[in-house]
Amino acid sequence: MPISQEVQSSTRMRRTWWAIALFGALAVATGASADIIKKEDMLRGVTITRPQCAAIEQAVWLNVSGHDFCVRYYLSTAGGEGPRPVVFIQGDYFGKLDPKTWNWADPSDAKDINTDDLVRMADGFSKMAKTTAIYLARIGVEGTSGNHTARKTLLELHLMNAALDAIKQRYGFEGFHLVGQSGGSKLVGGLIGLRRDIACAVSGSGPLATPGSPRITDPGRTFFDVTQNIPLLAQNRSLRLLMVTDPADKKVPIAQQSGFVDKMRQAGRQVPQFLVEATDEDHHGVVIYSELVAAGCVLGKTDGEIARAVSTIVKRSAEYNERRQKEANSKSGIAAAARQPVLDSRAAPGGA
Repeated sequence: MPISQEVQSSTRMRRTWWAIALFGALAVATGASADIIKKEDMLRGVTITRPQCAAIEQAVWLNVSGHDFCVRYYLSTAGGEGPRPVVFIQGDYFGKLDPKTWNWADPSDAKDINTDDLVRMADGFSKMAKTTAIYLARIGVEGTSGNHTARKTLLELHLMNAALDAIKQRYGFEGFHLVGQSGGSKLVGGLIGLRRDIACAVSGSGPLATPGSPRITDPGRTFFDVTQNIPLLAQNRSLRLLMVTDPADKKVPIAQQSGFVDKMRQAGRQVPQFLVEATDEDHHGVVIYSELVAAGCVLGKTDGEIARAVSTIVKRSAEYNERRQKEANSKSGIAAAARQPVLDSRAAPGGA
């Protein structure tokens, strides 16, 4: 058989196996009920045994850095199917860590997680990009075992990398597209330095220019530095990297995002950075934009076409923010007027 025919036959067989594996997994998962991941469990660290993990259809059992983990993921084909899924990685949970005690500084805002919400997010990415999408649960939260105090460390990076390998092997995927939000974007930045099977990578509110920490013996307390991979990333022409940034971001200042873009440009690689306007008070949540940018990349749209689509949402968000600000100002004015002393007793309700 000629080499070209052999390659085509191999590709067809691989895609056939991928379709069979994907259909089988979805057939089992369709009847699965939602789980509520309790905040108390996540705050103290989640433990899952191997038999418990094996009973979860969309989960993989892994050993990373000498520790066993059960990593959950939520796969959707709501918008279509494809051999290269869009994988979304969410931001950090539970606020700041106390660097002295390695405990949560103030976890009072912690909430339970309903896995149906994660499935819905995967559905959204699948519908937008018209292909398979996966919500990949981070260490210690969203159904994955471990302690979330190891977020954005070498341990979590290697865990997410191993999870992608296991998922790729399970379904016969060719590779992935990656999308991150905040701390999840930091992981995306680390993963694209480790892997050569990533086509599109989108960093939303990503602290990619933040330094790592001195390497210590515990990978669960060693933070990695994405900028160390810049020489490698600049030469990876099979990777299309895009960034989404709100210049008014209060949690990840623009310097921590644009600094990476500047360093990539100095290394000879241009990285499109889409400036947007988020609608939360911290101007930090940009998933709606990242989802759109990722879909544009997956569907082969140009940077200009993606920018025009993004501008439509920016305009809508700006109008919403302006309307909300006017309402807030109006309420503030009414409240201030109500606090003013009544000088004329005849104007006072119930006055004599």
